[in-house]
Amino acid sequence: MNTEVDQLKKSFSKAVLWILLLLAAATGTTYAWFTLTGINSTNVTPMAGTVSKGDTVLLISTSESGPFDKTCDLVLNGNPDSLKPLSTENLEHFYRSTAQNKNGIAVLYSNADSRVDQDAVHGTVYLQCQNAPCKVYFDREKLSLGSDAQALAAMRLGMKITSHEGTSTFIWRLDEMGSTSGAQSVLTVPRSSTVVSSVSDNGQASYADDPAQDITAYMAENGEAENEYKDGSQILVQLNADEVASVEYWLYLEGCDEQCSNPVQNRDSEIQLAFAGVDLEESEKGEQP
Repeated sequence: MNTEVDQLKKSFSKAVLWILLLLAAATGTTYAWFTLTGINSTNVTPMAGTVSKGDTVLLISTSESGPFDKTCDLVLNGNPDSLKPLSTENLEHFYRSTAQNKNGIAVLYSNADSRVDQDAVHGTVYLQCQNAPCKVYFDREKLSLGSDAQALAAMRLGMKITSHEGTSTFIWRLDEMGSTSGAQSVLTVPRSSTVVSSVSDNGQASYADDPAQDITAYMAENGEAENEYKDGSQILVQLNADEVASVEYWLYLEGCDEQCSNPVQNRDSEIQLAFAGVDLEESEKGEQP
């Protein structure tokens, strides 16, 4: 394996995304489901990372046809000037509140599919395991989704990952990425721990249990040496040698979350996406008794 590939094996990709959460409360309420105003900037900076030992080289690109490298710039579908509260059960359809009662409980909704690209961070990257098969996880050390307790508690990270195995949909809570015990809470929907699953023609919502999972289960474990990784509890995707998988991602405020309320206004977060590859052969060695 040439020197360039050896260097790539010691690097991986993540992207730093800084976005300011600017929430302006709707007239007559102090609760969630805000109309947002104000201007902020969204900056993306590529940075280097690391991957596991073995023959595989896990690379990233913004195009399915490449070129693939250890880093890439994120290309967003839209140009959001701020995050606005949305709700979704499966990343297929998104909804927003249009009216609340005197107690601050959302009573009317509308479809927000056409607004997602301006109300959330939304884009696609492509991953490729070159030379050998691998399992893909989040990189525990380099994945950063901000440190603000209120923002972490209110936000969700969603992904649709498509490979030879089909498409898998994930929605993660971000609470475990920081200390969120001090985040303020207020109920703005009829029942806690729910999301909007559908909306009728007259704006009435049907609710479903919040599908968000613990993101830490999908992180690779540290290996014995620096920049080496072992299998985590749950994989994001397993790729064949030279296979390309698409990773469509959404970062959004879950409007039904009890922490998506006034205190999340004017919070800024540095979002850093990072993945780690575990060589399949190395993984199988580790599973042997």
